[in-house]
Amino acid sequence: MRAISPSKALRLALPLLFAAFHPSPARADDDSRTILAGEVLELAYDPGALRDSFASYLDPALDAAKRDGLPDAARAEMRKAFLDWFDQEVKWSDLKPRLVQIYAHDFTEEELRALLAFLDKPLGQKVISKLPLVMQEGAMAGQQYFISKQDSLNDRLAAIIARYKGKSSH
Repeated sequence: MRAISPSKALRLALPLLFAAFHPSPARADDDSRTILAGEVLELAYDPGALRDSFASYLDPALDAAKRDGLPDAARAEMRKAFLDWFDQEVKWSDLKPRLVQIYAHDFTEEELRALLAFLDKPLGQKVISKLPLVMQEGAMAGQQYFISKQDSLNDRLAAIIARYKGKSSH
């Protein structure tokens, strides 16, 4: 079984990143939660860091495409096109209300208050600043780990496929 190519992974991953910003709407009686969610976002998100976060997902995908044979010049042009598109099209003022809906829907008022109290402390701000990198590094570690175990899975799958191939020829 062949692993998915990094360039295909990039094509598949980008729509998923953007799909995350299509939340289910908050309930109409959640005004206090909506206000609290907005306050959480003020502490949790730096609109200026949004582009950096986007680039942190983009660069490894483009690096993988380079390893698959994408020329350096094409990689550089693609990176510039992605970031130019981001600068022109992605607006915090458009995104924030959608994120407020997510937080208001997924957290209770009590949870939002506790989250606000945490984010208002130095540790909370450190978590916010470090979490994207920790998540990215964790995803890469997980991917490397699963790849190291892929041969074992392939052996198990090959045995199943071989067993059924034999049955289909009868």
